[in-house]
Amino acid sequence: MGRLGLGLLATLVVAQAAQAQDALPGAKNGQTADAAASAHCAALGEGFFAVAGSSTCMRISGHVSAGVGFATGAVGGRALAAPMTGSVTEEGVSGDMRFDTPMGPGRVYVHVGNANGSRWLVDGQ
Repeated sequence: MGRLGLGLLATLVVAQAAQAQDALPGAKNGQTADAAASAHCAALGEGFFAVAGSSTCMRISGHVSAGVGFATGAVGGRALAAPMTGSVTEEGVSGDMRFDTPMGPGRVYVHVGNANGSRWLVDGQ
């Protein structure tokens, strides 16, 4: 959980630094600055949104998964002495920030994840 907090803190620090940059150059064809920023971020892919007052686009995503398995009898041609059970849970969060720099496009990607539980291998697979 500590790594998750550090990852989110790092994302917030970078977002604050990016927000201090100049906003996107003037809008075209009567677009507002917000509309121009939204169009710029939409071009980067699904889920990106504009950070107000800057050229930064951000996408936050995450995943949660869980599984359970059990086996009795024989697994992989080997007899089991006792039934096998296993479970696993995984969770993670990602932050993807893209922004303009004097040297060209910049990107910061942070992923923090955690997996708990038992996993078993059958015949080294």
